[in-house]
Amino acid sequence: MNLLRRISAIFHRKTESEETPQEQHQDNSKLKSVQGIVTHLCTDYGWINESIVFNTEVVSNNVPVNIGGSVIALVEEDEASHVLKAIKVKAMTNPVGGTELSDINRRLCIRCVTSVTQDNIYISRETFFPVQLFSGEFKPFKGDLLLVEYSLKIGSTDMNIHTASPLNIQNIKEVCVTSVQGRTGVVEASIFFNLDSLHTLPGYTPALYDIVNVVVVDSIQSHYTRRVVSMIPVEMLY
Repeated sequence: MNLLRRISAIFHRKTESEETPQEQHQDNSKLKSVQGIVTHLCTDYGWINESIVFNTEVVSNNVPVNIGGSVIALVEEDEASHVLKAIKVKAMTNPVGGTELSDINRRLCIRCVTSVTQDNIYISRETFFPVQLFSGEFKPFKGDLLLVEYSLKIGSTDMNIHTASPLNIQNIKEVCVTSVQGRTGVVEASIFFNLDSLHTLPGYTPALYDIVNVVVVDSIQSHYTRRVVSMIPVEMLY
C-alpha cells in the first residue's frame, strides 16, 4: 500500500507543478468577516445575502449548507469586477444574532492571523489577544483562520476578544509528503507545512514520499488553503 501511495505521489507532484497556483492572499487586511443567510444554492456554488458568492468546497468541516441556513464567511472583493467572494464559509447551528453564546452581547467572526509573538496573537495590525486565550493544542501561525468570540468595547469599535479557536481542524491518516523545499513542504500536493511550526516525533524530519498521519487547519498560505500542524510518520508507529 505504501509503495502504491509513493508511486501515486510522483504523479501528484507532476500535476501540482503543471497547475496554475491558487491566488495568493498577501494583504489579509482586505478580508472581512460577514454573518448572513444562504439565499441561493446550486450544486457547487451558492450565494450569501444575495450578494456574496461562494464555492461549496470552501465550507468548513465538510458540513453541508442549506438555503436559509446561518453562516459566517470570510469575504474578499475582486478588484476588477468588484464581486464579493467568500474564501471560507462556516455553517452555524444557531440563528445569526442568536443567543448561543454565554453573553448576549458577544459575537462570532472569522479572522486571519497576521503575526504571532511569544505572548500575543495578532489578527490585525492593532488587534491582538494573549496566547493563553487560544484553545488549540498548538501555536497559531501567520495565515491561520480563527473563529473568534468577541464583544465591542462600550462607545468604541475596538474588539474585546474572549476566546479564539481554529476555524476547522481535521485528522487525516496515511497521506504522502509530495514536496520538500528547505524548511517548507507539501502533503498530498495540496496541504502546506513549515518545519518551524510543525509538531512531530523527536528526531523525525519529513522526507519526500513519506507516508504520514497529519492534523490540518484552515490557513491562507501562498498557493494553499490548509496547513499541517502535526505530523507523525506511519512507519514509525509500528
